[in-house]
Amino acid sequence: MLLVKKFFLCLSFSALINLPVFAQADFLSENDSLNNDTVISKIFLLNEIAVIGQRFETNTFDRTEAIALLDYQQIRKLSPMSMSEALSCVPGIWMQKTNHGGGSPFIRGLTGHQTLIMIDGIRLNNSTFRSGPNQYLNTIDPLNVNRIEVIRGSGSVQYGTDAVGGTMLIMSKTPGFSQEGLKISGNFYGKMISSGMEKTGRAELNLANKVIAISGGFSYKSFGDIKAGGDLGRLIPTGYNECASDFKSLILLKKNHVLTLAYQYLKQKNVPLYHKIISGEYQEYDFDPQQRDLGYIRLSSYYSGNIFSKVRYTLSYQSSFEGRNKQRTGVTQFVREEDKVKTFGGTIEVISNIKKRWKATTGLEYYYDYISSSSFLFPGGTEEPDISRGLYPDGSTAMNMAVFSLHNLEYKKWNISLGARFNSFKLSLNDDFFGNLKINPSAIVGNAGLVYKIHPEHHFVVSINSAFRAPNINDVSSFGVADFRYEIPNYNLRSEKSFATEIGWKSRIDRFSVAVYAYQNRLKDLITNVPSSYEGQDSIEGYQVYKRKNINKAVIWGSEAELEYSLSSLVTAYGHIIYTYGQNIRQDEPMRRIPPLNGKLGFAYKSQKGIKVMVDWIFATKQTRLSGGDIADNRIQDGGTPGWNNMNITLGYSFKTLDIYAGLKNIFNTAYRIHGSGIDAVGRCFWVSGYLDL
Repeated sequence: MLLVKKFFLCLSFSALINLPVFAQADFLSENDSLNNDTVISKIFLLNEIAVIGQRFETNTFDRTEAIALLDYQQIRKLSPMSMSEALSCVPGIWMQKTNHGGGSPFIRGLTGHQTLIMIDGIRLNNSTFRSGPNQYLNTIDPLNVNRIEVIRGSGSVQYGTDAVGGTMLIMSKTPGFSQEGLKISGNFYGKMISSGMEKTGRAELNLANKVIAISGGFSYKSFGDIKAGGDLGRLIPTGYNECASDFKSLILLKKNHVLTLAYQYLKQKNVPLYHKIISGEYQEYDFDPQQRDLGYIRLSSYYSGNIFSKVRYTLSYQSSFEGRNKQRTGVTQFVREEDKVKTFGGTIEVISNIKKRWKATTGLEYYYDYISSSSFLFPGGTEEPDISRGLYPDGSTAMNMAVFSLHNLEYKKWNISLGARFNSFKLSLNDDFFGNLKINPSAIVGNAGLVYKIHPEHHFVVSINSAFRAPNINDVSSFGVADFRYEIPNYNLRSEKSFATEIGWKSRIDRFSVAVYAYQNRLKDLITNVPSSYEGQDSIEGYQVYKRKNINKAVIWGSEAELEYSLSSLVTAYGHIIYTYGQNIRQDEPMRRIPPLNGKLGFAYKSQKGIKVMVDWIFATKQTRLSGGDIADNRIQDGGTPGWNNMNITLGYSFKTLDIYAGLKNIFNTAYRIHGSGIDAVGRCFWVSGYLDL
């Protein structure tokens, strides 16, 4: 605590003694409008500025990490129905979909609570995130997203627990100030997919002058049941409805302080868990609702001092509500489960320009979760439910506090990255079934990376990273049916740990960019479900009883390559190929749901008259390396998941204030399923979208 107090005193003292200098470049100005188009034939790969990793802007070509980006214009052209669809286009991300309303990104073989999702620099992951695929990514509206940055590889030093496989930083749209008096603008968006699979509308309004900028939007989406490829026909039930709203305001305080106020809301209604119903196990199983609220206030201050060049303070409140309706086939009993997590957060980040070639980010983070969890049992023929323990002990809390420091130094042909983090946790559980308990795990992690500039156009990179995932409320206290098992608590869990090494080569020539990486991630103390018993029974309600233990070791290694080539001033070719190999060392079998070899090849054309054409070929080979859990999973067919090929075409045309896009998905109407998913992919369909800027 003494270290924390000294840190806050230093920040306060610095704010008093440093002279203000306002850095307008860190905010979107009128000239950086979100609606400005970029020339699609210009080389994008390795020519981007990224925030993720160092937590300040740097060029990806000079970074040790493998970073993938998706900007506003790319999202606009894709017109994705959800965040999972948007991220499926990002190199190195394998997007598993258990249901139509969910989507869980696999990054370097890991997913769920072993990958970290952040929205506007605030953790989306909370203490109830579960192992394996989950649906929480889709509680972010892609129509309010300005930019997505993804680190493929460990990021615990930068961002804390869960960032073992990778980290994605999702940044919402930000309004810009106007230097010409009051400016009012807005836009409307609409999209439809054939066969009634999607109807989406959104309206946005922006107000700005020299000292204040405000934006707000509302989205509504109606998703019909999926019409799958081949002769699979309609997947019933898969459709659901969704609404979302957002607000953000920037206020210029004096010349060196900018205050940001923001709020986001998204609610999904009646989202079916298709594979549970189609298997005949349940006659009803849906999420109703799946809801997320996020509000935050952020103060960004700029100073002339070297140590305190920029200070950013953030206070946030996030609420996640998940309701589940369940009724097993042939049973009159109906179950309603409700879990709500309220998360209070606070961060302080200090960006320092210590020397001309030495830049650093140092900070404090604090998150506090309060969990409400209940289960309501409605016996057949009665109205009053029996109320019992929910999936988690009601009133449980989780505290997450950290201090970190990241440094980037340039010396001749070398770029050196160093960092360290200390993280402390406190879980408090008030469990009427299993007793009250407090757990206090902690972790210290570090990283080091080198970029050697062999030539101005060729960089060699190498890095080592330690990472961790602290046990959370879901790990230690989950009680009930989850996935294909019945889970019982275990309060004696430790943090999972990993040690990752990576080498790579990056080349950026006039019309050509390429990046190649090879990595290995060794994991130990993995928390794994193992067969157990409860009150002398090894099964409950027909499900095998499991308890989590820190027993597994694993290794994941793989290679990645991505490239972009400007064939002419109008045509660009791009592509990537990803291979992942995961092995559970203790059980001597493959790790669960490891993606197969997969990749993409595409061509993009843009004329001077505003015509755009994009053609993509996406493929995956078969995956027959299955774990015991994969073999028992009814989402994966006997013998493994077959390989597949898919082709898509997108056309676009830009008028003065109107952009129109249309596309044909799955041109050859291929029937296929993403490995590990619970639903089949969309078959051949036509879609059209339009953006009207006012």
